[in-house]
Amino acid sequence: MPRRPAWTKVSKEDIAKDTTLVTCAFCKGRGIDPYGLSPLSNCVACGGRRTVLVREPYETCPVCEGTGLYFRSHLYCWTCHGKGVIHVKSKGVN
Repeated sequence: MPRRPAWTKVSKEDIAKDTTLVTCAFCKGRGIDPYGLSPLSNCVACGGRRTVLVREPYETCPVCEGTGLYFRSHLYCWTCHGKGVIHVKSKGVN
């Protein structure tokens, strides 16, 4: 989740009601590097937590089609940052 500017003064309750946890698409919920570079290395998308925090509403990433992988590479998707989903702005809300 991107950092919020300090001047917004958003409470933890506001963040909690707008977000949900989803399984990390890059490591498929294992929490370790999916390519086995080291058995001790954590997933770069979730940091080893196996889940990622996503703002609601969200949908499957159209670039990686929910896999979390950048096209034909071992890198995480640059659009969704390996989460497999992206935040969608609600219609009529600014």
